[in-house]
Amino acid sequence: MKNFPIKLLLNATLLASSLLFFQCAGSGESEAEGVELEAGTSTGPFISVSQKQFETMRMSWGSPQLQEFSEGLSVQGMVKVPVEGIQEISAYFGGYVSGLNKREGEPVRKGEVLFYLENTDFIRLQQEFLEANSQLNYLKEEYERQKTLFGEKISSQKNYLKAEADYQATKAKAESLKRQLALININADQLKPENIRSKVPVLSPISGFVDGIHLVQGAFLAVGGKAMTVISKEHLHIELVVFEKDAGSIHKGQKVLVTIPDMPGKTLQAEVFVVGQSINNERQINIHAHLPEEEEEAFLVPGMFLEAKLIKDPKEAWVVPTTAVVVSEGASYVLVQREKADSGFKIEKIVVETGLENDGMIELLPNEELDENTVILTKGGFNLLP
Repeated sequence: MKNFPIKLLLNATLLASSLLFFQCAGSGESEAEGVELEAGTSTGPFISVSQKQFETMRMSWGSPQLQEFSEGLSVQGMVKVPVEGIQEISAYFGGYVSGLNKREGEPVRKGEVLFYLENTDFIRLQQEFLEANSQLNYLKEEYERQKTLFGEKISSQKNYLKAEADYQATKAKAESLKRQLALININADQLKPENIRSKVPVLSPISGFVDGIHLVQGAFLAVGGKAMTVISKEHLHIELVVFEKDAGSIHKGQKVLVTIPDMPGKTLQAEVFVVGQSINNERQINIHAHLPEEEEEAFLVPGMFLEAKLIKDPKEAWVVPTTAVVVSEGASYVLVQREKADSGFKIEKIVVETGLENDGMIELLPNEELDENTVILTKGGFNLLP
């Protein structure tokens, strides 16, 4: 009697265990067979993978390759205009503004009229030049005559020196006025009394676009006053910011891959042409890069933010796809094919140390168990290790 409950309880336990076993066995069945482990390697058991599993998990094989490999340093930057590409339009002489019909962002050509300035001082400059220029022939002739007379002891030295002084003074004045007229775009050689004018054009010194307009129609623009800003898009450069710790690996001529956030899939290739020589308060230096292909500058807009990758000097290294290295329990492994049969493969995991990583490839540091003939799993390995 006392044994019955014990037997009953034991039978019930066995029955429950059997049911649990069959349930687990049934739930483990799937189209892909389970991965099997077999003892026999120094780094752990072999991993057996069937051909069906290999295809289902879309795995692939490959081998380490010895090639030139370089690391990319990701940085951010901005499109900048060189100093010579920014022109502030101002006035050498004051005047009232007229003919202003430009808008911000509008393209302009070198030599194109931006607006006109009108001032009576322009009339005075032209008048003084014509007067001085008209006296030059007479004063020159008088100077030559007095020089001859003085040489022949006919005229006094005083008359000779006065004639020379008058001629040289008037010549200097005419030349000075000629240069002043050139500043307001008046050709003195073509100036005649009948074409004196009070209105002069202000021309664009470069081709580009209008970035800012700082005056209005009819306003008086004072001498040296800021009228307009014109920016040239020729020879735009890329300014990158690099932290102090990476500055030593940057040099002129280095390759830079540039991507624009608003243009996914588009990569521009640039070169470093100036490396900053001082470190700012944020412990950074500025790097300037150019686009060798000038037509690619059409994709750039001054002030645009962009991302770039500075490619460090290449070195020879053994590399594999980054998907070939599997990290498990704090260690890095590659999975090496040890046996191949129609039914599947036996794989061994090999501990590796990695180095540089760039563009989907990773460097494998020297390892006696790996060479160019080693067949490794390059895709799908993360499914095989915990």
